[in-house]
Amino acid sequence: MLAQLKMRLETGDREMGYFQSSSLQGVLMEQLDPDYAKILHRPGFHPYSQYLRQDREQGLCWTVQTVTKEAYEAILLPLLSRDFTAFTIRNRQIPVRIQEKQLRTTAQQALLEEFYDGADAPRVSLEFLTPTAFKQSGVYVNYPDIRLLLQSLMNKYSAASGNLEMFDEETLKQLTECVSVPAYQLRSARFPLEGVKIPAFLGRMMLQVRGSGTMARYIRLLVRFGEYSGAGIKTGMGMGALRMQEGFGEKEKA
Repeated sequence: MLAQLKMRLETGDREMGYFQSSSLQGVLMEQLDPDYAKILHRPGFHPYSQYLRQDREQGLCWTVQTVTKEAYEAILLPLLSRDFTAFTIRNRQIPVRIQEKQLRTTAQQALLEEFYDGADAPRVSLEFLTPTAFKQSGVYVNYPDIRLLLQSLMNKYSAASGNLEMFDEETLKQLTECVSVPAYQLRSARFPLEGVKIPAFLGRMMLQVRGSGTMARYIRLLVRFGEYSGAGIKTGMGMGALRMQEGFGEKEKA
């Protein structure tokens, strides 16, 4: 089960943006059962992502997403409670009021059905909504390396799916070799975290998939899943939020 809870926030005249996302992780943990919160602090796969950003239509929105039923029940249900209507960003003493909550859920089976029955569209466009980065051999990678992007999404999907293993080196190699980037609008960014500014990137890009329609559907499946899991590192702290975008790059390609 994939779920997304979007909360529209009111902060008065206090400015907030993605740079406060890591503080919201602390707010999130305070709402959870302490034993489950301890589990989420362990190294390894985390079945949720969260981020804060200014939405053009809705204003300041805090989005919390889960990729398993257990995480939905343990994380999103407490946030959906009628009692959770306000909180304070303690490190800056910012009072926050929740004006509206919107919940969206998708059965993971629906993604698989789209994979098997969907169109073989060779182009997949996506937008990185918050600073995104990868880590390779202990070094931050602050550009959308295709192999690292697909590897990240494959690993997250496998971890969320339990017995369904999505990652193997040969498949990753085939996917990477059949993808090109004919259009993009990207910029560098920094994500502040515990006194360190992590080098990252933001923006939009289009993936052009050569070869069989299966490859295109596979990559579309991973990106659709990534809308809930995020991509890259620190997705539980506000990095790596992404969404699929229709139509970007069409004019550039024409």
